[in-house]
Amino acid sequence: MSRNAKINQVIIILIDDIRSEHLFGLLAKEKLPNIAQIAQNGIVCKECITSFPSITYPCYSNIITGAYSGYYPKEGSGIPNYHWVARTDPPSVGKRVPFICNYSNGRYLRKLNKHLGNNVKTIFEQAGQGNFLSSLNVVFRGSKIVIPEDFITELIFRNAEKAFIDPGKYFQNKEVPKVTVIYSPKTDEIMHDKGFNHPDYINEILNCDKYIGSLIKTLKDKGYYDDTAICIISDHGNYKAEKLYDLEPFLSDLGLIPYNPKKKYGDFDAEMGSVGFFNFPGDSWHHHPTVEQMLSFQTSGTGKKRINLFEVLWKIPGVKLMYYRDDDNTPDHGIIHLVFRDKKAKEFKGQIEYIGYGKEQKTRYSFDIKDLFGYELHEEAVKLLDNKFHKIDEWLQATYSINFPILIDQIPRYFKNPRSCDIIISTCGEYKFGYEHGATKNLRAYSHDVALKKSMTVPLILGGSEEIPSSKIQDCKTTDIVPTLLDLLGIKPHNSVVGDSILK
Repeated sequence: MSRNAKINQVIIILIDDIRSEHLFGLLAKEKLPNIAQIAQNGIVCKECITSFPSITYPCYSNIITGAYSGYYPKEGSGIPNYHWVARTDPPSVGKRVPFICNYSNGRYLRKLNKHLGNNVKTIFEQAGQGNFLSSLNVVFRGSKIVIPEDFITELIFRNAEKAFIDPGKYFQNKEVPKVTVIYSPKTDEIMHDKGFNHPDYINEILNCDKYIGSLIKTLKDKGYYDDTAICIISDHGNYKAEKLYDLEPFLSDLGLIPYNPKKKYGDFDAEMGSVGFFNFPGDSWHHHPTVEQMLSFQTSGTGKKRINLFEVLWKIPGVKLMYYRDDDNTPDHGIIHLVFRDKKAKEFKGQIEYIGYGKEQKTRYSFDIKDLFGYELHEEAVKLLDNKFHKIDEWLQATYSINFPILIDQIPRYFKNPRSCDIIISTCGEYKFGYEHGATKNLRAYSHDVALKKSMTVPLILGGSEEIPSSKIQDCKTTDIVPTLLDLLGIKPHNSVVGDSILK
């Protein structure tokens, strides 16, 4: 009998907004006995790296598909961010005005599965024949979704349990689901409001552990535990900003008018926590601007004037890093420009050059004078500063333990997407702005958008069946989850999957 033969079901439990060190800290204090039970005889990784930007819906969808954002008409997911402007490549001139997608709006959230595009597949779509269940799982394409009232954590887990107690409630053939995804979002809500050290946040993690214990008991009572793999993971980590700042008056004083799709009018659209994503029109709002157009941008408000958008964005308090695409980029080859400014406003430049698509994408990082990300200071990372192209797993193994993990691979994947912004800026967690589409809305210190280790490192625990080997692995990425679980089921992943099975 093959190694995979006894794995008939897999369950992904995605608990939103859990930094790896926090979960494993609770495990070390013996606060999570049921998660510990899964970890004890399974695979454990404390250095699982999520994607950039470390924001829920792009990170979440990457876990469920095993792919990243990219040039979605040909490869990769169509979801670059929580907020994006719906531009296309080539521009869809003459059609509807580009809209602003914001997944906090239920109308757009319902379209998320369509926004993924057809060149990536969810784990349900990759797993062959069988029943598939999503308990509040937002990326549910190919499964039956069950949504509890008021998103109560207990009900989210209970609904998944019901599929193993009485599968006839959900499936006509009365067979248990082959793949189940349970999504628990309450931790994210509490973390933003109160912080990752607050008792309410910690208690919610303890609640998840309690309901995981109930699920384990049900699987054992019904005889499914021995042939079920249970994966516990999060979409992103978190951080606390040092300072808060209201960005709305600053941008208004510059004469920049927020884009209004209904009026077909405006200079920019932006969303900024500690990392800012700024969109500007080129020849029109259907087009991304060229570098020259951003260097000499004409505002549309009273007292029209030409401004250098790069210099304007540097004036935002605390900005340290800036990224933008080259004009000549194509989906399979291009350059991302990088700029760092120190406290004395001295500027240092670098670039990321990329070639290839998906799993075969390679990147190389170079700089003029100063290493912008501090890779020179680390023995493994400095080896990749050799003017050669490297794959994602090379960047992973060299940078998982330091700040800016796998960023050299991730930024090009983001900018390849026609829905990506034009300029990214970052304060590296020093400032938090809470700015969304023309207004300051969420001016709270706790967030997770920053592309640093504490926001991009999540826990991974995979256990259950004894068919899963007991091991501690050094590093992995969240896109490794889908191919690993499919490996356990004896199924080959879709060609869009960038990750690899950690069993290998």
